[in-house]
Amino acid sequence: MRDETAKRMGPNRLHLSTAGGEKEARLATGPYEFGPFRLEPAERRLSRNGDALVLTPKAFDTLHLLVRNHGHLVEKEELLSSLWPNTFVEEGSLSNNVFLLRKALGDSTENPKYIETVPGRGYRFIADIIANGTDSASAPTGVAMAPSLVVLSASATSPAASSSRKLTAWLFAAGIICVGLAAFAYAKWRHRAEPVPLNGVPVTALAGWADFPAISPDGTRVAFEWTGEQDFTAFDLYVKTLGNETLLRLTHDPAVHLAPTWSPDGTQIAFQRVSKEGGIYVVPAQGGAVRKLRSTNASFDRSMHISWSPDGKTIAFSDSPFPGGHKRLQLLSLGTLQSTPIEHDDQCVEEVLPAFSPDGKQLAYACSLASRAGEFGLSVVTAEGRAPRMIKETSGWLKGLEWQADGKALIFTENHTGETLLHELNMENGSVRDRAFRAKSAFSDDFSIRAGRLAYVVNSSVHQNLWRADLLHPNAPHVKLISTTRDQFCPRYSPDGRHITFASDRGGPPEMWMSDSDGQNIVQLSNLRGLALGSPAWSPDSRRVAFDSRIKTPEGQIRADVYIVDIAGGTPRKLITNTPGAFNPSWSHDSKWIYFVGGSDDASGGRIYRVPPEGGKAEALTNALGYWPQESLDGQTLYFAEYSGTIFTLHRASLNPTGTESPVDGLPTLSFVANWDIIPGGVYFFPMDDTLTLHYFDFSTRKARPIFKTSGGGAFLGLSVSPDGRYVLYPELDDYRSDIMLVENFH
Repeated sequence: MRDETAKRMGPNRLHLSTAGGEKEARLATGPYEFGPFRLEPAERRLSRNGDALVLTPKAFDTLHLLVRNHGHLVEKEELLSSLWPNTFVEEGSLSNNVFLLRKALGDSTENPKYIETVPGRGYRFIADIIANGTDSASAPTGVAMAPSLVVLSASATSPAASSSRKLTAWLFAAGIICVGLAAFAYAKWRHRAEPVPLNGVPVTALAGWADFPAISPDGTRVAFEWTGEQDFTAFDLYVKTLGNETLLRLTHDPAVHLAPTWSPDGTQIAFQRVSKEGGIYVVPAQGGAVRKLRSTNASFDRSMHISWSPDGKTIAFSDSPFPGGHKRLQLLSLGTLQSTPIEHDDQCVEEVLPAFSPDGKQLAYACSLASRAGEFGLSVVTAEGRAPRMIKETSGWLKGLEWQADGKALIFTENHTGETLLHELNMENGSVRDRAFRAKSAFSDDFSIRAGRLAYVVNSSVHQNLWRADLLHPNAPHVKLISTTRDQFCPRYSPDGRHITFASDRGGPPEMWMSDSDGQNIVQLSNLRGLALGSPAWSPDSRRVAFDSRIKTPEGQIRADVYIVDIAGGTPRKLITNTPGAFNPSWSHDSKWIYFVGGSDDASGGRIYRVPPEGGKAEALTNALGYWPQESLDGQTLYFAEYSGTIFTLHRASLNPTGTESPVDGLPTLSFVANWDIIPGGVYFFPMDDTLTLHYFDFSTRKARPIFKTSGGGAFLGLSVSPDGRYVLYPELDDYRSDIMLVENFH
């Protein structure tokens, strides 16, 4: 075992020797004391002056490994291999562990007392240690890491959330998102075997948007939601018999979204309805009266999914006590119509994607880990909702969850930087293997497995154009200002009102473009040819534009950086700062600062920083994971969107002095991280519960009112109000089509 550990640690690491074995054994097993802290690995306990501190399981294991190798560099790859053996994870997961440790220890990146960062390499524990009464000065010069770790034990955790809404995930995966949304942009996949592409055939080839497929128990029919041939604004429920082109429409009351599931005998279909009349409904599979079983605060995200138990007595669903709240799984008895929450695991801030096992004895679900954004646990409870047990931790845009027919494995999808992967989780040993994939987000969020068949969704056509609306005459027809067959997004008016900058793939890879304020005289500002680009921000003098671009490094990582370009001409200049990544730039009112969202070892890529436009050492301004920073006109407040994992809320941070953060009281949740713009006295935004209608929120009255409703598929990637307050620019999905595909003999 020592040889295996040594091999994993590499040639530069030192190992336990036989000489002095008693002292070395004490150091290897602990307990350890450093400063006011005591670490007891056997008890999985960290305390400060006798008071227990709360750590997540992975954070505890990270600390244990660093302490055991105190005084020596532990490479990131070594930590990843030990903490997540035989598992694909991103470096952001490790960075978040270190962030949690520094927070618990009162440590900092700039002046470390305990954990030192070695840029680009790893970490070193630098404090003096006493192990079992043995001073670290007499300890051996290096200690091997343990070959295996207990990493799934329960632990109380601090609240945070990590899930995402479906269309947000698609936009990110398509490489057109105008913000580096969350730490997933820095994903580093390791040891990945090449999966086999899916070879599905179309079940539907319809105009409009078809989604949320559910295969009947006998595998002969597919239920799904469809907009019809209208614009994709609302859905009804349909059933199609395979091999027959006739559609059976089951509902005639369009909703924002519908997520169906079949009864075990195939005679009924239950669905979660997302609308003002949200709830769990049931309808005969051959058509008939729709019956409401109960109301829910359903939202357009992974919490929509429901599951019908094999005995036909229970429906599992996610709900929250109020709109936009964290979702918890509940079991709805079809006999009494009473709901009972499952036993809660403190590691989970949200519980979504329920799936009953084929034998009806277990309920699997996805647990959004409370300890870190962007990571999930795949968990199970009994059919009665008791004894929660986490099988595996994972990361990325977790999408769907189903059981294999034999009940021995779970099938789930993830998206990492534009690739959707289908995985199989072995329920006995927790191992994961790749099954199949569809690259570039052709495979959408939702899939269904029944009777040896796999149904999934592909996005067959989508593009968005830039529209302008007159805020003085909101009922007047809106003007399609900039239109192509490709995508335009993230529009921003210049402060002098003469120009518009926007991101577009009209010339190939996404680049930065500029036009006059009327959409004429379009010119290209950048030619970086990266993976994705966006987030334009004008300097106050309207002469420069800052924006972000993502590239793949030689090491295989996805890295975001901020660039500045002079609109008069020239090559974009990269903003050099001390954070490993930077995106979502914006300027201060006096041009002294550029705000940006940065990745660092104590933030995992989500805090907001500021740095002079010339570059240099960045100053952290927020503790929350925030995006799309905008300074108030007086320079006293910084507004930003915080993403809880399910919802986007607008927050404010004080700039003079810094250190105070709070949500904007009374403002409804946002439809997306970039769909808002600050003006004097208020903010224009698209709310989550009415994504097609622009609203205005008045800071003084704390009231929101609707302004106008968009005519197409809604705005998702940016919003900009002209300097004179007359017009608003927004990108709208003018064409969106998707198809349901089917794979035979999927086992």
